[in-house]
Amino acid sequence: MADLEPVSTKRAYDARSRRRRAEHEREATRRAVLDAAKDLFLAHGYVATKMLDVAAEAGVAIASVYSVGASKADLLAMVLDAATGGEEPDTAPEDRPRFAAPGAPRGYPTIAAAPTPQQQVELMAALVSSIMARVAPLWAVLGEAARIDPKAAVLLEESLRRRRAAIAVAIASLPKDRLRWSAAYCADAVWALCSPELYHLLQGRGWTHERYRTWLTGILSRQLIMREIGRASCRERV
Repeated sequence: MADLEPVSTKRAYDARSRRRRAEHEREATRRAVLDAAKDLFLAHGYVATKMLDVAAEAGVAIASVYSVGASKADLLAMVLDAATGGEEPDTAPEDRPRFAAPGAPRGYPTIAAAPTPQQQVELMAALVSSIMARVAPLWAVLGEAARIDPKAAVLLEESLRRRRAAIAVAIASLPKDRLRWSAAYCADAVWALCSPELYHLLQGRGWTHERYRTWLTGILSRQLIMREIGRASCRERV
């Protein structure tokens, strides 16, 4: 019986090794498929991109594409989710960090920990700017998709809702007694100002990323934060 123990141990080790290889292969396939989908969506648009095109671009079988996402809308959702959260496309949603609101990206704890409201707003503007740089090109793809694909239309509405919820979390990290407006009003204003559509429009006018970030920092400071002196008497309520 003792002679069988090494064989049993070896079999257990081989099984674990096979599982690890299978997991790595699935991760590599997921990465290839989502990278290919992103590149094709940006180059050719949603309508012109076919699942077969994604398979060819990724160098995988069509069945492997469907194992990652059951439809183009699913692939676009995963690509957008990765861009919003600043995650690598191959990171599965269940393995990504948890945030206080759906869609809230990394960096929120840093904003909450900043010592002054002005520094919080500066960090917020920096975070939004980095997200817009990644998301704005894909947002145009989502707009195209939503016009012809009911599943993508649902994704668009959900993305808008999640962005509003994430912004509300950021606003809640600011001191209430320093907010110029009510928290709900501030969240609505930032939601409108920090939109992929506006980022895209300003880029079309020749704005650099740094110029957008500087502008956004200034406008959020003016819209959200009251000055220390006389703030109790000048608070706006809506």
